[in-house]
Amino acid sequence: MRTPPLLYLLAIAHGARVAREKPKMRDAPVHGARTQPKGYWRAVASELRNYCTCRSDESRVAPADAGAVGLNTELFVPGTCRVDKDALRAHAARPAKLTIVVMAYLPDQWRRLDRLVCGYGKAPLVEKVLLLWNGPGDAVPNATCADAWRETRPGFLSATMRPYTRGAPATGAEAAVELEVVVEKRNTLLNRYRHAKRVPTRSVVLQDDDVFHHAATLDAFAWARLAAPRQILGTYPERHQRVNEETGLFEYVFHPLKTKTLQYSFLLGQTSVLERATIADFVAHAPRQALAYIISHKPTCEDLTLHFHNANATALPPIVFSDLKPIMLQGKKMDQLHTSVGKKLWNARRERCLNRLANEYRGMALVPSRCRLRGNATQLLEREAAGDANIWPYLGGRRDDASLVSAAEAAATAADDDDD
Repeated sequence: MRTPPLLYLLAIAHGARVAREKPKMRDAPVHGARTQPKGYWRAVASELRNYCTCRSDESRVAPADAGAVGLNTELFVPGTCRVDKDALRAHAARPAKLTIVVMAYLPDQWRRLDRLVCGYGKAPLVEKVLLLWNGPGDAVPNATCADAWRETRPGFLSATMRPYTRGAPATGAEAAVELEVVVEKRNTLLNRYRHAKRVPTRSVVLQDDDVFHHAATLDAFAWARLAAPRQILGTYPERHQRVNEETGLFEYVFHPLKTKTLQYSFLLGQTSVLERATIADFVAHAPRQALAYIISHKPTCEDLTLHFHNANATALPPIVFSDLKPIMLQGKKMDQLHTSVGKKLWNARRERCLNRLANEYRGMALVPSRCRLRGNATQLLEREAAGDANIWPYLGGRRDDASLVSAAEAAATAADDDDD
């Protein structure tokens, strides 16, 4: 799973392999479309319209208007929540690719990391994997699917991943996925946001090193990112906050789906899908004391800080996919940063972060919402074929919010042991 740093230097010194040039910054869509089942994009259009109408309803915008609730007006018919068919067709034919940013620090989890990195090397929508190594400098991981290693400068290693099918390497420029390893000088979660300039795509997936998102989920990330470029997207679990009437302080709402309002206002940092510009703005303009806290404390609350900052800048809520769950590549539970303390103590610390950030941002910046997206369009088509008349409740006049989150309720119950 790893190559000693000395071998990197020897390969570079002797020119043993030809290095691929670093790609230029690219915002334009590129080929990477997968063949979808019949009706897939119609289901996506209905889902996006349903979400837009839900947001318009809770924001008291009438008639429903994508632009008025912060969605991408280039994807919707002006002044409405109807998806522009030509714009969606253009995306379907040439979806914009993604950069996956993964941070890791455990040398004994190399095998798990190899599975994750090489898995994304086969994903049609992935242009680059940026691996941020927070671990020991003498134990830098390598991927078994990567070759043409080079050191662009001290601490920055690049390679090319080419997916292999039935023993034969894929061909063509689009088959290659770049892998870059950044050897960090300090182990801090703030590193996750520091490398916007090394991201060649407009959309970024920030994720933990113990989860993997399959191709269908990446497809959903891409079309939802197009629809909501200013919002932070992610998979369950979502969280919320409310004011404690006795103390006047904000308290942590662990399971929003078990409350009457069904509202949530931030997502855990397990997966965050956002724009490259958002992470650059976070590092450049978040309160200095908030960023310093991430470096000096555990829990760092960096995910909360990101949501505070983006909500403060956009006045928009995050978006959770209620029916998408990553594949867990979990190692031992004790490998996780926060399991040395109990759930109640951990949540109490997170609650203190809520109140600290509310003070630093001069108020509760987080924006609540009850509206969620379903990213599994194939499952929606199956429900439609089975005669389900309430798949998109905001399109049929029936305001049944529970139907929007039913797929996530089981996940909420199963996750009672979550510590975040």
